[in-house]
Amino acid sequence: MSSFFQTSNGPSDFTSTFKAAITLQELSKPVQQHLVRVYITLAGLAACLAVGAYLHVNQLFLFGGGFLSFLIGLFSVIGVVGLPDTPENKYLRYGLLYNFAFMEGLSIGPLIQYTLHVDYSGSLIVKACIATSLIFVSFTLSALFSKRREYIYLGGILGSALSILGCVSILNLFLRSKILFSMELYLGLFMFCGYVLYDTQLILYRASKLGSRDVVGHSLDLFIDLVGIFVRVLIALTRNAEEKEDQKRRKRS
Repeated sequence: MSSFFQTSNGPSDFTSTFKAAITLQELSKPVQQHLVRVYITLAGLAACLAVGAYLHVNQLFLFGGGFLSFLIGLFSVIGVVGLPDTPENKYLRYGLLYNFAFMEGLSIGPLIQYTLHVDYSGSLIVKACIATSLIFVSFTLSALFSKRREYIYLGGILGSALSILGCVSILNLFLRSKILFSMELYLGLFMFCGYVLYDTQLILYRASKLGSRDVVGHSLDLFIDLVGIFVRVLIALTRNAEEKEDQKRRKRS
């Protein structure tokens, strides 16, 4: 872990660190290649998400983010999970996966739009992207560098946290409490950080011990984690910006 906080000499250091991570634990060449495919696919999904959000903000698509995009995205996920990982289903599953990423982009479009209303310059979105990238990469490298696969045992804790988060969300639909909203926001952020650790090591275990090469399914797991972190970081930054603006207005008045 201490290696993450050492001074970096540039992109070459990061590249060598990532290469060292994926070759750790005496991973076989096929497993290393599988990890590379998963993260390349994840990058493509993030780009697809950005396109969906951009089209919503600029009203360039047939419909914007809302119930319809959520529903289509949900059925896409069900299709990805339900279809077996076979050569015959490969391209269909990829299509459903990228469709889900696009629909997620449309779905978070209203949040992006609201953030731009708070800060027209878009700096909050840039900060959220940078913070999300740093968080995701840090926890990913932590999982890859871990000599023991202890993060796999986080599954039960994370499942409990997810249940608590769901209960808090439902309760707050009626109470509209700022305290509960903050609890939901930051608990969700910590939970998705934990899922990055858990999913990364689970992918390694399935690839190395079980021979799984399900790039689509593994990319889906990490993409959901990535979006969960981004949304919560962006909401937190937007709330802080609003509070600062309110304080300035009070001082002026």
